[in-house]
Amino acid sequence: MQKRESLKVTENLTPSTQCIETCKHGVPVSIFCSACEREKDIAELSEDHPACNHGNPEGYCDMCKDEQDVIVREKEDQDRVEKEEALRQHRYNNPDLAGCNIPKKYADCSLDGFKGNDKLVGACSKYYGGGMVLYGNTGCGKTHLAVSLMREMARVGDKQQWFETVPDLLLKIRSSFRDGASETEDKIVDRYSTIPLLVLDDLGSEKATEFAITTLYIILDRRDREMLDTIITTNLSLEEIGGRLSARIASRLSGMKNIKINMPDWRKKR
Repeated sequence: MQKRESLKVTENLTPSTQCIETCKHGVPVSIFCSACEREKDIAELSEDHPACNHGNPEGYCDMCKDEQDVIVREKEDQDRVEKEEALRQHRYNNPDLAGCNIPKKYADCSLDGFKGNDKLVGACSKYYGGGMVLYGNTGCGKTHLAVSLMREMARVGDKQQWFETVPDLLLKIRSSFRDGASETEDKIVDRYSTIPLLVLDDLGSEKATEFAITTLYIILDRRDREMLDTIITTNLSLEEIGGRLSARIASRLSGMKNIKINMPDWRKKR
């Protein structure tokens, strides 16, 4: 069998073949040379051993290896770009609302997940900030839509958002009257008056005391004057709010976009 002539190889591999060289003093020195071992292996290949596109024996061509390395790097770069885009798209579709005080029951709510009224979803999808009142019967999906709007707003900006039921808000303020309370009434009212986007859920379910009416009016009036984003859900119409709470609160809400939800109680339907 005819042997293939040795090729000159320069790649540094694991030393394996013993060679004789001399040091600078002329003394013979034994070393192991991977290049020699590689040339020896190539020389022993038969003439009919497959060659690569560069005419070198397959498995012994540095140019093939370099070309393959380029292909691997390009594939890795492409995979990284695709993963980054997939992550960006995921973050857009599922913005992080952790820390916004949203109840677990509504944590995954979105406009896409609201079924049964495409016209209503279309109207809500046009919300780009400002004030909005969602009103309708119990269980018609008001809270679902309010949280969905928080999600939509998180997609286009990073402003601070907060979800609070009105009864819980008033309870927090009343708790500030106790000795040793960690926050004062003024501090709580100031905080809720300045949050960039605030959802006040279930307005009108609280007992209509003078304290509740005054506190709510102060918060809503301050937010209205500062043109902050406020989303309110309630079972009451503007007329009912005017009669049960106050005309001043109803007046502030009338300046917002009011959307009536004519949907059945989905809890009973389910």
